[in-house]
Amino acid sequence: MKLVHATFAGACSLMLCGCFTLHETEPVRVQLSKAPAGADVKIALSGFAATLTEYIPIYGYQTYYVEGGPVWGRHGRRGWYPGHYETATTETLIPKVSKTEMFLQRASNMLEDNGFLLRTSPADYNVDVTFEGPFISDDERSVEWAWMLCSVLSAEYSVQTWTAKLRIYDNKTGRVVFTQDYAQRYQNVVWSPLFFIGLSGYTRNTFNYMQCWCLTALTDRAMADATAFLTAGKSK
Repeated sequence: MKLVHATFAGACSLMLCGCFTLHETEPVRVQLSKAPAGADVKIALSGFAATLTEYIPIYGYQTYYVEGGPVWGRHGRRGWYPGHYETATTETLIPKVSKTEMFLQRASNMLEDNGFLLRTSPADYNVDVTFEGPFISDDERSVEWAWMLCSVLSAEYSVQTWTAKLRIYDNKTGRVVFTQDYAQRYQNVVWSPLFFIGLSGYTRNTFNYMQCWCLTALTDRAMADATAFLTAGKSK
């Protein structure tokens, strides 16, 4: 009996845990270069444009009519309950798309923290980064469906790939002096004993989370290469 109780308690505890991450892309780690000592490297930033979608819930009420019908007992029909109206709460999700400068601000902070000047003019260089995405292949879509179907809606596979292009311009000549292309992929696999209900509470498979993860990694990688190039150029 104790074993049965322990098993039941363990099963309940497992269900209360919600979701388990089976696999997730490792965080991107980069090394930034510091501006040469005694050298004023003046930088202007452009690009880093991104939009985020937020779903705003709108609550309301809906009244509907419930048809009447017979009331049955052990010995046949015992009466009739009348039709009536009932009111239920409704929820509608309205998408709101807004621009964000969080990645531009992140790049600015990284450069300033490493000794580059962004609040003086004229700038010596202009660092521009352009994002594109998300890109999801047909094979990746097939894998997403396979995880859902084979796990009977208890596991979910999510993936996004974003790209970025870094360009550094010499403002004196207007020439592109450095360019680099990047691709960043994020994926995760999550499982829940609560099946689809448990998966709905997981946030790391949402569009916004995966987008922010990829664009943050792309920003960091681009700034690592940009600081390395700018430091080497001023050190000569």
